[in-house]
Amino acid sequence: MLPVVVGVEGPVLTERERALFARLQPAGYILFTRNITDYELTRELTDELRRLTAGPDAPVIAIDQEGGRVVRTADIGVQLPSAAALAAADDAHLITQAALYTAATLQTLGVNTDFAPVLDLASPHANALPSRCWGSGPQQVISRAGVWNRTLCRRGIMTCGKHFPGMGDAECDPHHDLPVLHGTRESFMERAALPFHALMPELPSLMIAHLLIPEMDAELPTSLSPELVGGFLRTQLGYDGVVFTDDLCMGAIAKRYSPAESAALALRAGCDLPLVCHGVCDVLEDVAAAVQALPQQVLQPAYERIGRFRMLLTHTPPMPFIAWNDHLSNLAAFCAGVEEVSAAPGSPVQDY
Repeated sequence: MLPVVVGVEGPVLTERERALFARLQPAGYILFTRNITDYELTRELTDELRRLTAGPDAPVIAIDQEGGRVVRTADIGVQLPSAAALAAADDAHLITQAALYTAATLQTLGVNTDFAPVLDLASPHANALPSRCWGSGPQQVISRAGVWNRTLCRRGIMTCGKHFPGMGDAECDPHHDLPVLHGTRESFMERAALPFHALMPELPSLMIAHLLIPEMDAELPTSLSPELVGGFLRTQLGYDGVVFTDDLCMGAIAKRYSPAESAALALRAGCDLPLVCHGVCDVLEDVAAAVQALPQQVLQPAYERIGRFRMLLTHTPPMPFIAWNDHLSNLAAFCAGVEEVSAAPGSPVQDY
């Protein structure tokens, strides 16, 4: 098993991808809009990714399905309200219903992991987060995201709180460049990291933000920092679930490191599953070589955490086509009853 989650080029695997994935055995895959153009074709894709995976445990098959502008299923008729729209309604029943629709959609597509909920605190900055947050205060986020998270988990979808330790105050979009935030462990625990800490017992995984926090590590971004991941998250807060990086192909990281370099640094820092989401066929051999060169004492804890995570992944049959059409109709009626909020300014996150 290669401890990496990788992107797929299109709605159908290429022969090059089939050969590469079968040989290198990535631990998981992430789907984007480019992969989801037809309901039945998507299920065929996820089933094939499972068949390519050796051993008894299913691969992680993940998606960013938050709602609002971060929905990867719009081309097959599935839209969902944003976290901000559900927060504005402030109705736990609506949040539960949105989560139930999300879980049913992902299960029938063969997806087992949702990179959500966002646990960052809302702010006015142009940092990729507008409309994606559950509130501007820690308790708002804990309460609302907690309802959403628990509902998905009960329906068999693994969740991922993001983006630790909290990037709401970032003043730039990490898809473009590396945001700089200031603060100590103590100051983050007073506010930005509170939702993560409160919900950790319920979160099977977390995603690390791409930030530079000079007071914690003046050299390395948070997603590659032993001080942030190994020190703050693993040791001080005691989190022993799976830790994903955000996409290593984002400008915040890719302008400074190759995917092979950043994947190895992330694993050394205490992450388990670096994400390489774009141009995978051109870089995966180098990533695999860099990862396989790491010492066993770095890799073994990651293998153990990934193994526990994959043992919990569920697999359900797809809906019959008539049931899928009913699902779409019911979902559309639900969305029509939730008033959406502004998602400005835009970000590349909505275009993937």
